[in-house]
Amino acid sequence: MRIKKVKGIIAFVLFSLLIVAIPGYSFANMIEVPYYQYNYDIYNWDIPSAAGYYPYEVLSGKDLGVGNFSSPRDMFVDSNDNIYILDAGNNRIVKLNKDFKFIGEINKFTQNGKVFKFSDPSGICVDKNGVIYIADKGAKCVYVINQNGQLLRKITKPKSDLVAANKDFVPLKVAVDNAGVVYILSLGSYEGAFMFDSQNNFLGFFGSNKVVVTLQLLIDRIWKKILSKQQSASMVRYLPTESTSIDIGDDGFIYTCSNYASVSVGELKKLNFLGKNILWYKKKDQTRDFGDLPKYYGKRLEDSYFVDINVTKDGFINALDYERGRVFQYDQNANLLFIMGGKADQAGTFREPAAVESIGNTILVLDQQKATITVFKETKFGELVHRATVLYNDGKYDEARKLWEQVNKMDSNFALAHVGLGKALLRMNKYSEALEHFRLANDKEGYSEAKEVLRNDFLKRNFGVIATALVLAIIVIYVLWRRLKKQKSVDEEYTRKISKEKYPLYVMLHPFKRYEELKDEKKGSVLYATIIVLLFFVVSILHRQYTGFIFNPYRQDRINVISIFSATVVMFFFWVLSNWSVSTLTEGEGTFQEIWIFSAYALLPYIICRLLYVILSNALIMEEGMFLAFINIIGLIWLVIGMLCAIKAVHQFSFGKTVATMVASLIGIAVILFIMILVFTLFAQLFGFIQSIYNELILRM
Repeated sequence: MRIKKVKGIIAFVLFSLLIVAIPGYSFANMIEVPYYQYNYDIYNWDIPSAAGYYPYEVLSGKDLGVGNFSSPRDMFVDSNDNIYILDAGNNRIVKLNKDFKFIGEINKFTQNGKVFKFSDPSGICVDKNGVIYIADKGAKCVYVINQNGQLLRKITKPKSDLVAANKDFVPLKVAVDNAGVVYILSLGSYEGAFMFDSQNNFLGFFGSNKVVVTLQLLIDRIWKKILSKQQSASMVRYLPTESTSIDIGDDGFIYTCSNYASVSVGELKKLNFLGKNILWYKKKDQTRDFGDLPKYYGKRLEDSYFVDINVTKDGFINALDYERGRVFQYDQNANLLFIMGGKADQAGTFREPAAVESIGNTILVLDQQKATITVFKETKFGELVHRATVLYNDGKYDEARKLWEQVNKMDSNFALAHVGLGKALLRMNKYSEALEHFRLANDKEGYSEAKEVLRNDFLKRNFGVIATALVLAIIVIYVLWRRLKKQKSVDEEYTRKISKEKYPLYVMLHPFKRYEELKDEKKGSVLYATIIVLLFFVVSILHRQYTGFIFNPYRQDRINVISIFSATVVMFFFWVLSNWSVSTLTEGEGTFQEIWIFSAYALLPYIICRLLYVILSNALIMEEGMFLAFINIIGLIWLVIGMLCAIKAVHQFSFGKTVATMVASLIGIAVILFIMILVFTLFAQLFGFIQSIYNELILRM
């Protein structure tokens, strides 16, 4: 028994030494965070991930020696890393140093001997000179005071033609830049932030959000043009979403957060001096969905609701989500780095998160309900990611490479590490390796860049073989063209002796005339038509699975063959069934079998174009995507023309009646699907009812 204990102790010591000896590993990485630690993969699915931060400590007012906080609403860290806490319930400002040591408190302020107190303060910031700005929505002004509690000035509603007389001025948040320009977010201010200079002169509005264009908005606009002024005035007004918080980074840019109820994109913004958003994702003028990506939990909509934003000295953007109590951290390219927190009672989670700030890469979160400050510190993994990201965003890919390699070892699902490694390998001319990393990161732009170099190299090395193959292909095409030309010169009787197996190609090349021949001569084949439909199914699978990575939006590791079969073969069957039903009512001559054959033959050019798309997509790069789009358009046009000619010929309709019948057939498909869903729902309810009766009988027996 004693020997077993000794062996156990030795094993534990050896294991501990092994852990310490692992390069890039620290005990911070071993800390279990008290919430689900996750990130999103390249397909936007949440997956477990290494922690970038861990909750280091939770501090109450009592812990800080300043008495309990009461409903603290905002927090600010100045250029000297001093922390200011707006303790609204106690009508005071508490000042701490970066080590959370108490410096002072302001619970009143004076001007010319007159004492003032806060009414309902909601926002605070401090400029480079230590002057404090407090947004007081109760007093409807912004107080500007010094460190001694003396009121320097008061910013109130400006008198300007730009501000409506009936517009209220209710300051919620305030920020000030190095030039002394003050930006104030007011309740209901859809025009953007109020701007004032250091003399309280109103400069205008800054950074208004745009109205989100939705289908409902477009429909309402059409109705407003039709209705009278009185009627249109009673309709819903569409206004821009107001910003909920504002921060100014060390780079001088202004960062805001907003919340869109209908379209959940672009909630975070980085505004240049013109007030235009430049926080782009992947390419210019493209934004992203910030916060949590799943929007529904069960049947409940729970989109992220950002209440505060903070920018670290290294440019990392921290956004505080009130809805789920989480902090989302992004880099300057809008790449998601880390997620921390949650809605709960344990350390590192929140009940009513109100503000987020940072000291270096340490994150502070203020909870209004708990009246606490939670301090999050970097793990070793987080430190590596931050160092590598700064180098990567500065274009120093080679220097970042070694750091990304360590990150990749610790979390192989961290997509940004693969992008960084891919960029570095491109610089080292290791294109094949770069290609693989770009694929793992789903970075199609980087993949295309590496592929272009590899393709050009392949063409140079195999130019002779490729040139010979092209010459032979031209000769073969020329010979085939000559034969086709001879066939055209033969009399009509000969052309009518085309075999059944060649007829699909024949009508594909001559849709305007040959479908009529197919109807008259009855040379259609159910077998060949069915083969074409099955070929449509097979090519659809190939299109999904083997389209080149650059042009393929699907996950190759997840395929549902049944859904593809339903979208191809089953939907084709519904088309035939619906068209046959409609044509029966409109005195069409086509039988079910003939509609099946004619419609299948019309599918052939589209199938060929899809197959060509798959082949070329594996050879082309992103800039050449227009060729694939052209192939798609040609395939669709050919399909529509073929189907029009086929339905017209099979039923012997006029052109107008053919179009009407086809539209009615599409509506018929929708009706069939609706009936199927209805029947399925009824049977499901019936089955549930029978099962409940059965369970009740079992319990009573």
